[in-house]
Amino acid sequence: MPVGNYRGISLREELVKRIKKIIRELGTYHSVAEFVSEAVRLRIETLEKQCKFEEERRKADAS
Repeated sequence: MPVGNYRGISLREELVKRIKKIIRELGTYHSVAEFVSEAVRLRIETLEKQCKFEEERRKADAS
């Protein structure tokens, strides 16, 4: 059970298998959780940049 500032999530088994394969092949990550945390962080950063760009574009169009 997750404790502290962590939450549990469910992933399809196929995704977990693919992640584990990458971990074995690359050796870059220590766990599925570490991989998923980085993947989510990177995706959030991308979406935040996209939102900022869209907001700036709307402001420019309104001017």
